[in-house]
Amino acid sequence: MKSRINPDKRILIPILLAVMITFLLSGCGGEAAPVSNVPETSAEAAGGKLRVGTISDFGTLDPARSTRLIDEELYNNIYDPMVKLTPDGKFIPGLSTEWKVSDDGKTYTFTLREGVKFHDGTDFNAQAVIDNWNWIMDPANASPRSSDLVLVQELSSPDPYTLVVKLKTPFTPFIATITGRTGLIASPTAREKYGDQYEMNPVGTGPFQFVEWNKNDHLTIRKNPDYWEKDQPKLDEVEFMPIVNQSQKLNALLAGQVDLVDSIPFQDIPKVENTPNLKLGTLTSFGYSRLSFNLQKPPFDNVNNRRAVNYAINRDEINQLIYFGKFVPGYSFFSPAGFANDPDIKIDYSLESAKEELKKAGNPDGFTFTLLSANDPQTLQLSQLFQSQLAKVGIKMNIEALDSTAITEKRNSGDWQTTGGGWSGMIDPDQNSYAFIVTDAPFNYGKYSNLEVDKLMQQARESSSTEERKKIYSQVASILLEEVPGVFTGYQPVVDVWTDKVQGFEVYPDQLLRLHKTTISK
Repeated sequence: MKSRINPDKRILIPILLAVMITFLLSGCGGEAAPVSNVPETSAEAAGGKLRVGTISDFGTLDPARSTRLIDEELYNNIYDPMVKLTPDGKFIPGLSTEWKVSDDGKTYTFTLREGVKFHDGTDFNAQAVIDNWNWIMDPANASPRSSDLVLVQELSSPDPYTLVVKLKTPFTPFIATITGRTGLIASPTAREKYGDQYEMNPVGTGPFQFVEWNKNDHLTIRKNPDYWEKDQPKLDEVEFMPIVNQSQKLNALLAGQVDLVDSIPFQDIPKVENTPNLKLGTLTSFGYSRLSFNLQKPPFDNVNNRRAVNYAINRDEINQLIYFGKFVPGYSFFSPAGFANDPDIKIDYSLESAKEELKKAGNPDGFTFTLLSANDPQTLQLSQLFQSQLAKVGIKMNIEALDSTAITEKRNSGDWQTTGGGWSGMIDPDQNSYAFIVTDAPFNYGKYSNLEVDKLMQQARESSSTEERKKIYSQVASILLEEVPGVFTGYQPVVDVWTDKVQGFEVYPDQLLRLHKTTISK
């Protein structure tokens, strides 16, 4: 299967409003996507309580144990990262005020912020970071974040506010990694005090302090009066409330039950756009949606069957029918929100080409397989659309709708053919690809293996040149387009909605809620 390279037909990203800028971030970043209706902050609106409707309840309040996006929506309000992100994806000081990288790319020296206290009154310093990262790296704790630190060889602190990290090999995405959960530093004193119960009693250095968590009802955080960043946070209190029935989110906003929601069903977007007192923020995220194939089982041990599916999926139809035009059709791990996207790598939607691949596979009349699908209404709607698209070339797709736990169990056992799903995305392309595609990587459930891809992915990790990394990721995307270990459908939109009482709220392409600048009118 040949990729279509056409410089005149590129993915179109609308121009940002004045509050966003187009950028290319050295090391990791990219072109930001559109955001709309973002009001400026009014100093007179400071204080008050913000009520946030979330897609589900939280899983754990401990970043070192977390694997879910919903948890991260809370974390940046309780914890500070070592390095912060701006809405347009730039790195700025957080708990680390500056960082230097050695010429060989293997030693990172951080100057840490002095005078910062954890919410329990203990000091933040280099030893606190070392304690956090040693806890993550300890196999006895089985932290899912341990893979982020697998290249760490030594941690040391020549003085209380200098941290030296020596790596086994160069790892350019390291700074990007510590903008996320691994870089969120918890109080070592609190972790020791609460032990296994720490995930219910979080203590960070962030703009808000944890107050209470009544599961499946609400979680409350309150302003940190001693926060190190001047004049922040603006709000007195934030209450997060899970709204599991997504169809009720817009109703909750209109009824005044919540002030901001982290998502809405895409079919509600036109109504939001036509409601004067509601504000809509949208961005193309770093994340993607795709179908993953089990390459160890028929029919997807045959590359021609995989290619047939790739040709038969109509991404533009998916965008219009499921995402109401807010989805960016895509063909690789690399979103246009980041620097690694190559918009010239794509294939045509072609039923004729799909049928040719079926002939090459030895099943010209098609084949039958089963998709493991999440059982929520929107995902089922998407699965049913896949089903109807594939039927046009004789491919019969059965849908097995399960909850996430059951899907995980089946996938881990190897008893599956195809799974749907997505990845919420992080700022560096390595974070969105390496663990899914390198031989024996932790999320490579389909058992894809290509030594050339492994080599390229390692080169991308070690290169300090953004341009060189971009070229490498384009090579990887081209190979994957030929071998099709999975079918990418596109890049997920971030969709946040709030009432006009809320000001200063910023939309981020990693889909996380950072509320330190947000205000609400009284």
